[in-house]
Amino acid sequence: MGDKAITVERPGRGRPPKLTVPMIVAAARDLLGRHAPDDVTCARVAAQLGVPTSSLYNHFPNRDMLIAAVAADMFSDFVFSDPGEAVPWQQRLRAWLAETDRFFAHNPVAFRVMATSSQASPAWISVRASLLGVLQSLGFEGRDLALVHAWCESQVTGLLLVENYAGPNRLAAAGPPRVPMDMDSAAAQADVERRRHLPSVRRDEIMAIGFDAIIAQLERLAQVHDDASAGDRP
Repeated sequence: MGDKAITVERPGRGRPPKLTVPMIVAAARDLLGRHAPDDVTCARVAAQLGVPTSSLYNHFPNRDMLIAAVAADMFSDFVFSDPGEAVPWQQRLRAWLAETDRFFAHNPVAFRVMATSSQASPAWISVRASLLGVLQSLGFEGRDLALVHAWCESQVTGLLLVENYAGPNRLAAAGPPRVPMDMDSAAAQADVERRRHLPSVRRDEIMAIGFDAIIAQLERLAQVHDDASAGDRP
């Protein structure tokens, strides 16, 4: 099926369509919900709106700027009340993780606009600022900060992204195998038994285990960092 065009208001006969930034962002956001990010081009957005591609460039000089605007629109729904450094860092981080989980569970399309041209979008940088603040409060800096942040971000986003797809599939996993298996095999029988319980596995249980693991590993890394720093002091 083709893309359903969005009607652009025409103020009067002979006058050009009235095109606005919110209208363009809404059309791009709609397309991102149905197409791969690389397929959402300025030309496709213009076609969705029924206007010439050149008219988009009056508002966005290139596709990256448009996707960044879509990201800003999506992540504006992210609301996090940072408790600050007055509470234990584990509590602060857990609160951010819970809000991030809630946001992506309701806005899975946001995964597609976290980066443009292989760089984090300004909107996602703003969202993850609390994570960076927690790591800095643990004493990480320089390359150590970059390393631990890269690891932590990959763990969080990977867990969220996998669960976004895996969660719905658990309901169907308990059925008979779709590919023939050797049911005389102990491994096959064990897997069938495992799948029988999958529909009862909840998203919040998966996320709790994952977040606990991230915090536990950060505690270990912070201790190693503190020990190394102490050893460097005269």
